Amino acid sequence: MIGEPIFTAIDELREFLSEAAEYVCVAGRRFHRFARGDFHLRLRPDGLEFETGTLRLLTAGSGWKRTTHRFALEGSGRWVLLKPSHKNELWLRRQQFRWACENRASRRWKILRSSLAASDGRSGVLLRLILQDRGLRFAAVAVDEEENTSAEAVLCQLLVHRRRSDRPGQRIEKALLFVSWQLAEAATRLLDDLQASVQLYCLPDLALFRPLAPAPIPLLWPSLQLREDLRRLCADLMFPPVVRAVIRNGTTCSLEYLGLPFAVFDPGSRTWKFPLREEVPLCDGDAARRVARLEYHRVREGRRAHARLRQDPLYQLYAERWLESLILRDPKLLDPELKSRPVYAQVPAYAGRRRVIDLIAVTESGRLAVIEVKVQKSMDLVFQALSYWQIVRQAQRHHAFHQNGYFHRIALTDEPPLLYCVTPLLALHPEEYYLARHLRSEVEAYLIGINNNWREGIKVLRRERLS
Repeated sequence: MIGEPIFTAIDELREFLSEAAEYVCVAGRRFHRFARGDFHLRLRPDGLEFETGTLRLLTAGSGWKRTTHRFALEGSGRWVLLKPSHKNELWLRRQQFRWACENRASRRWKILRSSLAASDGRSGVLLRLILQDRGLRFAAVAVDEEENTSAEAVLCQLLVHRRRSDRPGQRIEKALLFVSWQLAEAATRLLDDLQASVQLYCLPDLALFRPLAPAPIPLLWPSLQLREDLRRLCADLMFPPVVRAVIRNGTTCSLEYLGLPFAVFDPGSRTWKFPLREEVPLCDGDAARRVARLEYHRVREGRRAHARLRQDPLYQLYAERWLESLILRDPKLLDPELKSRPVYAQVPAYAGRRRVIDLIAVTESGRLAVIEVKVQKSMDLVFQALSYWQIVRQAQRHHAFHQNGYFHRIALTDEPPLLYCVTPLLALHPEEYYLARHLRSEVEAYLIGINNNWREGIKVLRRERLS
């Protein structure tokens, strides 16, 4: 039925189409690009006829709906017109991935359900599927290689998706993961210490993943010369002990106050950079060191537990490193068995991509301990901690710590490292306990729940064994 609302919508649609030079038309699982002037619109009693080249669509529905980026006829679901923008390009790429993945999967399984969902704690988007083959049901997760995500986050999503889909009369037999070869390799390494049945397939062909021989996971040990330069630098500047000198990227020395870097020195080029100031690098000398001291005094005023301006970037930036710096002062707050010294922070490593281990400590008996810190709610807390535990475990087996000057004159045992997951209790993800049940018995993991106002001082509210 044709009425005033339809005519008004057509006028709005014509105006909408005249706002940009290029559009995307989506019809079912097909999409088409076209330019202005390449299409014709005709009003019909049962809707609107859209024609461009060989594509001809007739839409019908209950009413028009206009948003910032889309103009669609409600109730039809047949086609959508989009204004060109980065958001629309991203949406279109994800739809293309979904259609291509469903097309591949449908050749082997029957697709019962599929949906795009945001990966928890990450900016990437993944595809969740429920598949069926010969009466058996499978829970699957697929991730485009262009998405910004990690093997830990994807595995968390897969295991939670399987648990939520496993219902009486609808039992899930196995979990399937459709990812790139690089993510599959990282997931395989993680699954070595998990009690989880997951089958991996490589995109885009969904070929069964067959892992190669396990490769070593190297730690990036800073050179002894760089450590000596760092000691001399700290002695010359005479900063108080609360200022820590940390080696970043294996080549630069970062001066940090409560985890916030305010000056970075490059021994190779003998230059200073100041991350909180918009200045060109300064050559090493009295002027650069004077600026470093001024930056320290400025940061000290804004980065306090009882700061007046809680929205100040000096207060909010690098919250996890702030918490790490408090743990470094007294690791015994987490466990009385931990030694107060030495504790190594932000230890760089490679595991498929560059990683940084939050804290590595040692107990009074000489057992290594890996400490993972999170201040924001994140589902992959335990799995990310496990990936760091695996790196430290491998280095321990090769006696790499003593060979590179770490834990000097401390007799380290061969026991597997302890694993501590530290987070404010209010930031603890509700799925964390379920995911921790997948850890193998060799991984002795503990949850350390602390107070939410930890900046004023750490108080352990909960300490319990996870694995």
